[in-house]
Amino acid sequence: MTATSSAATVEPGVIPALPPAPEPPRRGRVVLVGTVAAIAAGVMLFGGLLAAYFSARDLAEAAGEAWRPQDVVLPNVPLFMAYLTLLMSSVTAQWSVSALAARDRRTMYVAIGLTLVLGLAFVNALSFSWSQLGLAAGTSSYADTVYAVTVSHLLVVIAAHVAVLVMGFRALGGQFSPRKRELVAAAVGFWHFSSLIGVVIWYCLWFLEGGP
Repeated sequence: MTATSSAATVEPGVIPALPPAPEPPRRGRVVLVGTVAAIAAGVMLFGGLLAAYFSARDLAEAAGEAWRPQDVVLPNVPLFMAYLTLLMSSVTAQWSVSALAARDRRTMYVAIGLTLVLGLAFVNALSFSWSQLGLAAGTSSYADTVYAVTVSHLLVVIAAHVAVLVMGFRALGGQFSPRKRELVAAAVGFWHFSSLIGVVIWYCLWFLEGGP
């Protein structure tokens, strides 16, 4: 048998099929790694801000000065409800992850919506608490450090809102599944970070200063 007869014959006018294209290289978990890095940076940021707060308080007390102005009354109930609401939003955020794992998209949409609403309620309650404090930035070290910590935290909460909002739009587009949920895990993880930092801030700034 000759080589010509053993070779595969090709009919005239028929183009042979090309081999399949190689699979594109799989990306690493870039979003999750970036989120972990952002959380680590946030921990260091708030660690430094709270250290500055306690250092300024210790210096004022060592000098025999009142740390908190005498005419400032803490709105304990609004502050407590604000941070409790933020903590509750962390529960609904995790609920969205559980709903995705169970392939329950409708429940996931509800959980994302509740998370965003509770987060906005926290922003509103914090703004109301600021108005009740009656503090103006630059009037005292207490006012400067309190606003430095709480405004920074507010910006983190807003960033978490943006992440969850993007997650919600992509969920509506059907882009997530139990096996494809990296962005969901990253957004919810960052939301948990903003909630836990809020609890720490409430304890350090408000509870230790005479909260409920």
